[in-house]
Amino acid sequence: LFFCQKYGSAAISIAIAMSFRWLLPWALGSLGSAASSPPSLVVAFQGRADAEASAYDELLAALQREGEERKVEIFYPKKGTFQEMEPEVQELMAQHPGAFLVYMGHGMGTTGGASAAQHYAATATAAKARLVLLAGFLERVWRPDIAACMKTWSVQPTLKCPKGLCPGGYLKDGVHNCSGPTIPSPSYPGPPSLSIGGELDGLVRMSRMAEAWYTQQATQHKVKLVLGMSHSDLMSSIPSSVAAQDLPSECGASDARTQVSKLILDFLLAESLEISPEAEIFGPFVEMFAKEEGSWWWTSYSDEQGSSSWAANAQRRLVDPLPCSGASGAWHVENEFHLLSDEGLIPPYYRPKHRPNLTKDESGGFLRSLTVAQLRYVELSVLQVAAGLNGWAVIKEEKAGVLADRKMAIKDDGGNPTSAIEIGTKLVSREAAFKACGAQTSPSLDQGDRCKSINQDAYQLALNVSSQRALSRFQRLGRPLVMAADKKPTPPAGPWWIWNYLSYTDKSSEVEVASWYAFYPLSGPAYGAGNHYCKLLSPARALEWIYIDGLRKAPKNVNEVNVSVVV
Repeated sequence: LFFCQKYGSAAISIAIAMSFRWLLPWALGSLGSAASSPPSLVVAFQGRADAEASAYDELLAALQREGEERKVEIFYPKKGTFQEMEPEVQELMAQHPGAFLVYMGHGMGTTGGASAAQHYAATATAAKARLVLLAGFLERVWRPDIAACMKTWSVQPTLKCPKGLCPGGYLKDGVHNCSGPTIPSPSYPGPPSLSIGGELDGLVRMSRMAEAWYTQQATQHKVKLVLGMSHSDLMSSIPSSVAAQDLPSECGASDARTQVSKLILDFLLAESLEISPEAEIFGPFVEMFAKEEGSWWWTSYSDEQGSSSWAANAQRRLVDPLPCSGASGAWHVENEFHLLSDEGLIPPYYRPKHRPNLTKDESGGFLRSLTVAQLRYVELSVLQVAAGLNGWAVIKEEKAGVLADRKMAIKDDGGNPTSAIEIGTKLVSREAAFKACGAQTSPSLDQGDRCKSINQDAYQLALNVSSQRALSRFQRLGRPLVMAADKKPTPPAGPWWIWNYLSYTDKSSEVEVASWYAFYPLSGPAYGAGNHYCKLLSPARALEWIYIDGLRKAPKNVNEVNVSVVV
């Protein structure tokens, strides 16, 4: 079985498939075979650093029982760090020739055993080694495109430039370019691995496990998910740091340990047997992250490469219905990723500006539109970037900066949302679109909460694609997102729109989401005439709210909480 409770017909199908897998543990095994005895295992396990030494005794006992049922001997060295266990590991390997060496850890980040396990096992020399990550995943640093992108960050702006002196800093365009394959897979130097996540793990979130599964499908690194399992389920005593962040379990610790033990033995004894329900489980995440958002982590997109399907179709959502031929028929919607601050006078690249456009085909058969967008993964203030004139600060929002900046780099530990904070999007205004149709125009066409409407659609899309199990849980236990009126920055100028981010205000029973907007009528300055800018809610961020963050309890004092950093 692959889950802890019954969840309907889809889950029953999963159960049948996984039961079949369990009944044939050696049929296609890579470590054992029908003609030989199951191997012995030496399992070096390291748990969370903030957990008591005995916290994992019941988990290891469950794995031992599962081994006994399959006639597999399992040997554990005394507890400690992997470095501390190494001498005894070598002794056990010498005592049991032919045994397989398994590095296993629980949890991510600086206190996580799964993080420690993968870095220690990366240099493992044992021919029969395997890696098991519980509430863990292979970090992004193992992906060649990510490693290459991070290296570019060593090149920083200088005061010298072709013009002579650039007080805001200068960089040659392209020095921080980050590219890679369509699906950025890891090139982990260590042994084959199995990552096991929990659907209700509040510390190593399901969305990060989905990313690992999506980017590792064509590799020897497998990813499994236990439905209903929390982070705490694998521990018998829970550290306060874990209890404060975790979500309530739906399966209970005993069942969770049993399921995890079965998955581990399945992996070690029948690694090549491929019956995977994850495609169905993770399907909504693939749709929202890889397609709609255009996530930098699910693809090789970056600040100046790639596109968001959601940002492309936002143009149609903003202007429909249009009073011209083709408006209700064929549209060619496109989007391009660029830094929102790209302008001829803005350091450090001094690039040409990027603006949206909408045109009507001469034959009247279709409309073509292009929007400009930037995924935002970190937040900077107008003061920090000096209204766009501090090139050293501006580039901290680039992919290279988000990955490698000493102070701003995001953590890849699964704790925080992996979706973009917002999709900052430049669109053609309704006024300009009506003009392109040859219709009567007026600035009043852009009145109203136009961005709010698009963000409501993003939230509804996420609700629509959520599994019935996740949706039912959210409707029962979650706090909804409620779209609030669009906000106009003060002063109403570009930098104040760019460096004000989609806001989240906790109202205890719900969370309000408000977009910053900027509208420039056709009669306005040429700089922005005919544009309508929106801070868009990513459907991927909305999905994470439904599956994870919206299930958390409201803070005790909502007036002192800025949920924009945790939503």
